[in-house]
Amino acid sequence: MVPAIPIISFTICVFSAFLIFTKRPRYSFDSIYSIFIIFLAAPHLGHLLVHRFEWGPEFLDFTVLFPYTYGPLLLLYIQNITTEGKRFRKADLLHFVPFVILQCILLSRLFFFQPPEEEFSPYDWHRPSRGFHPNGGLLVTSMLVYSAWTFLLLNNHRKNIVNHFSNIDSIKDLRWMYWSLVLFVISTGVHILLEGLLFTDLRPETYEPRLVRGAAVLAFSVFFCWFGVRQTVVYTHRELHAFKERTAKAEVEVEEDRKKYEKSGLREDMIPDYLSKIRNYMESEKPYKDSEFSIDLLSENTDIPRFYITQILSETLETNFYNFVNEYRIKDIIYALENISEERPNFLRLALEYGFNSKSTFNTSFKKVTGKTPTQYLEEISKVGSV
Repeated sequence: MVPAIPIISFTICVFSAFLIFTKRPRYSFDSIYSIFIIFLAAPHLGHLLVHRFEWGPEFLDFTVLFPYTYGPLLLLYIQNITTEGKRFRKADLLHFVPFVILQCILLSRLFFFQPPEEEFSPYDWHRPSRGFHPNGGLLVTSMLVYSAWTFLLLNNHRKNIVNHFSNIDSIKDLRWMYWSLVLFVISTGVHILLEGLLFTDLRPETYEPRLVRGAAVLAFSVFFCWFGVRQTVVYTHRELHAFKERTAKAEVEVEEDRKKYEKSGLREDMIPDYLSKIRNYMESEKPYKDSEFSIDLLSENTDIPRFYITQILSETLETNFYNFVNEYRIKDIIYALENISEERPNFLRLALEYGFNSKSTFNTSFKKVTGKTPTQYLEEISKVGSV
């Protein structure tokens, strides 16, 4: 009987790949994602064919080497989606050298060094005497290293986006990827545990390694495929278009300005003028009413380099772009609440009108600025007005 878990996992991966290939627009990180889930399906396909057609262990060895690509592909996926306009580089192929080497070793052994034939049953695919794979320790190390590396990239991304966007949601901060990493590490931990049990006197039949490991991989596959298909660009289409249209000359000029800034720093006498220019623009134009307002747009309309704005907000005002913009939004909403005639104003309507993209973000920002929820604040000003 063909096991159910590989069938379910393989079907989910193939269907997700189909959705990505038909997605419009499709971005470079989508291509990395589609490769990842196709490779994720490879071991499941291997187990299915071994069970269905009783193919030998060599084919199974070939398919179970694909997990060596999971860590690098996760890393490249996060690098691509969190970096402005970054493209795949030839140097990135170095991440896949261990996978290629192991495949070459396997194929050379298969075609040039034929091992003596051994009795093989597809229901003994775990092969207790050898472990899940002869190089299981290398696989576990690879997965853990890349998991830590990806986690650091995600943390760095979350620190950066507060200096870029005025609205942050699950699409921009990639919070689902944290849970994907947790499931990825759990799956790796299950692999370590089952490998360790092979050195004990417990027979595999008592703890069903195929079922346990398959369930861990299935949980990761379902979660990653579901959220990965829904993921879109972190940076807005307008910004991505600007990145693509930027000429090589402009890139050189920006880099030279950045180096000059790093050497000399932002002069103290420039800060008051820049800050005044920023505040005047915010108060007169009210650009924050656009939910897609970003630091790039602020830089473009004030002619102040983006990294200067970031430094001024951080060192002079001790805040970041996200909080700076939302303070303006909250102040306008407070003014609207104090002058509104409605007994029960629609907070969601007000939030959307002044640039927030969700009620939850509005509530969090409102409490951070005022120390109260919108309802509590409204009740307080109502009591003051009735006195």
